[in-house]
Parts: sequence; structure tokens; C-alpha cells
Amino acid sequence: FIISLSIFYLNASNANVYEYEIRFKNKVGPFSLDGLKTFSKKGSGYIVTFKGENRVLNAEILQESQFGFNNSKVFPAQYSQQIKVPLRGKQIQNISYDFKDMKVISSGDVNWVITFPGNQIPLDPISSGFQIRQNLKMGIEEFALNLLKLDEGTFRKNNFKVIGEEVLSIKDTKYPCKVLERTDEKGRKSLYYVAETLDFILIKVSDERKERKISIEAEKILSFG
Repeated sequence: FIISLSIFYLNASNANVYEYEIRFKNKVGPFSLDGLKTFSKKGSGYIVTFKGENRVLNAEILQESQFGFNNSKVFPAQYSQQIKVPLRGKQIQNISYDFKDMKVISSGDVNWVITFPGNQIPLDPISSGFQIRQNLKMGIEEFALNLLKLDEGTFRKNNFKVIGEEVLSIKDTKYPCKVLERTDEKGRKSLYYVAETLDFILIKVSDERKERKISIEAEKILSFG
């Protein structure tokens, strides 16, 4: 696994991919988290972390994804998340990718193993954002991604399509965005806003489902480039 993955990393291009650090506000139903997302290069690959907290509720989330990029595709290496919520305590989940046997392995408090075809790599919640970013940079405005369902140990095809453009403001600075509509396997839809002048970084997600409204929105660009 290590040898095969290193081949992907050696061919990954770091050219014209900008690092960043952004503060986000995440809302799930009536609850919110103040978060910090950082994207940086690591060797020939990349690492993304998100740390969020609600001090009043004593809730926390920590996510980290490491991946490579080769031939226009993301190759995930590992993903981890720690979630702490009132009454339920802390839940830890670690995801690793075995490209030799084409498996994804979950360990920690959630355990499962799944296999996947070589042309259908399932992406974790963070590395999928980088694939969206790179697709748009290449001018691909309609595509499908296989996304992991972390709690179920499955993956499903989700369709993405640019449906318009909109200008969003962050701290009085305006950013023209591509607006993508995501449609999951059940036909449920959500909107992704990707800032063109920020190297196609995802800066807002809006999901207005009746059973669970989700909003993720950038509040401050701390560093870029």
C-alpha cells in the first residue's frame, strides 16, 4: 500500500495550488460551530484540517484528510474525525485506503471494510472538496463523484452541475462564485459556492432539507497563497 500510494504522490503536481487558512461558521439545525480550515502541501501531496467548536455546548469536531493528486484525480490516503457532543461523549473514526487490495478500512468507534473498483474511488468529506476545486479549474462543470457514507460503510454516486453564478461577500470583499447543485442518490439537492478568485475554493454550502438544514459559510480569509 505505501509503495503504490507513493507512486501516485510522486506524480502529483503542486504547481498553481494555493494554500489557505479560513474561518468558517457551520450550522446544523439550531446548533452552530466556529471553525478553522487549513489547506497545505505535504511532500508531494496535501493535508486539510478542520477544527470546530461550540464552547457553550462543549461540542467539538476535528477532521483531517491527507491525499495525493495525479492524472486529474484525487487519491485519498487517510481521513480521521473526532466528534464530541453533549451526552454522547467523543466518537473517533479513522479511515485508511488500501490501493493494493482496493479497500477502504474504517477503525475506531465505527468499524467496517468496503471494496471499490479502481475507476470508482470513494472520496471522504474533505478530499472531495479538492476534486471539485480541480474539476472547475479544468473547466469541467458537470461531473459525478463517489462519496463515502461514513456511518454506513458504503459509498454513493453524487452528481454535480454548475447552475449559475453569484457574488458573495466576506468581510466586505466580494468574490464571484460558481454555484453548483449537488444531487445525491435519493434526489436530495444542496448548493455549493466556489470562489473563482480564490483558486476555486469552496466557501459556502447550503442544504435546506426539512429534516436537517445545514449551512457552512466562510467568515474570514486569514491567509491565501
